[in-house]
Amino acid sequence: MKINKIVLYNFNSYEGLNEFDFTSDDSNKNIILIGGKNGAGKTSLFTAIKIALYGPLSFGYVGVNPKYIAKIKDCINSKAFQQDVVESRVQISVSLMVEREVKEYEITREWDYTKQKLEEKYYVKTDGCLLDEQELSYFQNYLQGMIPPDLFEFFLFDGEEVGSIFSTSTYNSYVKNAIYTLCGLDIFEIIRKYTTGYAGKAESTDEEEIYAQYEELRKNAEEIETSYTELEAQIEADKDELEKVETELMEVETAFKNAGGITEVERQALLKEFSEMEHTKTEALTKIKMFVEGLMPFFILRDFTGRISDQLDFEEKGEIYYYVQQKLKKQEIKNTLNGNQEVSDATVDALMEFLLKKFKPKGFKEGAQPVHDLSKEDSGRVNAMISAIDDFDVEAMVKLVGKRKAAADRTMEINRILKNAMKDEDARRFAEKENVLLKRKDEILSRIHKFEMRLNTVKEELTIAIQQRNHAFQSIKDKARNKHVFELSTGLSQMMGMMLENKSESIKRDLEKLIVQNLQRIYRKNNLITHIEIEDDFQFNLYQNVKYSTTELLYLLKNLGKEVFAQEIGKQGMKLLCDEYKVDTVPQLQQAIEAEKKKKSLDLFKRIDISRLSKGERQIFILSLYWAIIELSGQDIPFIIDTPYARIDANHRREISEKFFPNISKQVVILSTDEEINEEYYEIIKPYIAKEYLLINDESQNRTTVENHYFFEV
Repeated sequence: MKINKIVLYNFNSYEGLNEFDFTSDDSNKNIILIGGKNGAGKTSLFTAIKIALYGPLSFGYVGVNPKYIAKIKDCINSKAFQQDVVESRVQISVSLMVEREVKEYEITREWDYTKQKLEEKYYVKTDGCLLDEQELSYFQNYLQGMIPPDLFEFFLFDGEEVGSIFSTSTYNSYVKNAIYTLCGLDIFEIIRKYTTGYAGKAESTDEEEIYAQYEELRKNAEEIETSYTELEAQIEADKDELEKVETELMEVETAFKNAGGITEVERQALLKEFSEMEHTKTEALTKIKMFVEGLMPFFILRDFTGRISDQLDFEEKGEIYYYVQQKLKKQEIKNTLNGNQEVSDATVDALMEFLLKKFKPKGFKEGAQPVHDLSKEDSGRVNAMISAIDDFDVEAMVKLVGKRKAAADRTMEINRILKNAMKDEDARRFAEKENVLLKRKDEILSRIHKFEMRLNTVKEELTIAIQQRNHAFQSIKDKARNKHVFELSTGLSQMMGMMLENKSESIKRDLEKLIVQNLQRIYRKNNLITHIEIEDDFQFNLYQNVKYSTTELLYLLKNLGKEVFAQEIGKQGMKLLCDEYKVDTVPQLQQAIEAEKKKKSLDLFKRIDISRLSKGERQIFILSLYWAIIELSGQDIPFIIDTPYARIDANHRREISEKFFPNISKQVVILSTDEEINEEYYEIIKPYIAKEYLLINDESQNRTTVENHYFFEV
């Protein structure tokens, strides 16, 4: 499709008649440049194109209804209501390939507001003739089949907004729908669905009732399955958001720590620990002081305690000897012994000598003076002190001194931490930021919990719905009179499925190569994305070239696990490794690398999360994707872009101006401010400009006028 002309009459800020000619006599001039300040009417031009082509479908309505009429009324220029006859119109002329022939169509939607009632007239001309009702219906179906409204929306590229689409987990559905439609795969899908639905269709009244029941159950199962898929996508999106919030929390915590910050919990813990350490110091100091002031002077003389103890014992026995010697009287012993029989003095003397000998300490000399001559009380204290010295635990005292020193060091360290902690105002700012993130985290966790609960319920409903659908389908097969129709439809459905799968696989491989090639054309860093793998559901896995040592590969396997490791280096990376080591599985690969004695480096890939790309890098990737899709399809699709550079830096703006705009499509419509396409970039694209316009808005009148030039001249 190619847009040739757009006419706006009393539409939004376009008062009266305004025309845009998009034709070009030079095939090398593919750019239509429309300039205007913010609010000049560029978005209104977008809206007019969509309404002209699709009418109610542009707002998501199946037909003309009160809501659609209300939206159209809002689009009519306010000055039109000050006229006797209130009229508004959008008209677009397009060239379409119909049955291998290019035909031109003029599509018009007119609105008449009479007696506070708005009515729409819709008609299409070709070769100057109006299409009749049947031809008009065919044209609408053809246009919507070739470029459905959501696909046209896909190619209305807003540089500021498109990045947000590709930051969600559902971006793959946009890409899949675009590729299926442009590459004709939607026809295979329609045939497959039709034949699947037709399989087993009955003719009798009884069978028709069964089929109607089956259709109802099938639609119910599909609706539940759609809900299940949407819930899964939402949960995945929330988990991605949760991961980002947790990363931000870690970054805030790290910044807080690096700035010397401590949390209130940490502060209280430090104060508690400080109190405990002070108690430990006091307790240890008391024990040490008692030792120093009490036992230590005697402990120093511990080598003499044995001799002192022996001497005290010797003197005590000497006193006992003197006491016995004084108490033993020869006459008293003799009198005692004579009570039984007569005893001689010699016998008594011998007995006395024997007893005294028993009590006399070895080496004792009579008349010698004692060395210490202590009282019983003093002797007891000395012996108690000797016992205390003998029982003293030197290792325990050393540990006690060390414990006190450690406690003293820790109290000094705590004092230093508390003294160097950041100011309360700075800590409060960190705390406020952390609280905001924590609140977001709680909200996300709450949503995930709610969605997961709902997911379990929907899963149970889906299981029951599938069972009911399968049971009804089995009834259709059992009741079917013509098994050949069923078998033919089923076989055709399977064949369409296989053709769809094979063609889709081929397209994905070509798309991977084209995106990388386009990136290398317009992006200066050759190693941003060097390899792409597109999954069956059109999820994109992006990779960079990376050289890994075998040691690094083993650490990756150990830290990430086998499944995540395979995702990290991609299918192509796994194939290279398996071919290198002649293995088939990740466990075999790990064993082979571990067994290899000689370490080496291997050229592989490293996965890049698309959400981790900067906004500028993401926009360049998306531009390369759009370019690849249009190249791959071979279709002539107008590429309409608003805010073309958005987050892209100056160097890459030049690359896009030189290589992207002149080549992406045969018709490129650029809507820009003078800050986007400035004089430098205007001079670059000037040779490719077919037509250029400047939208000037009179804010006091809310009126847009169209002039046939851009902001600058070259």
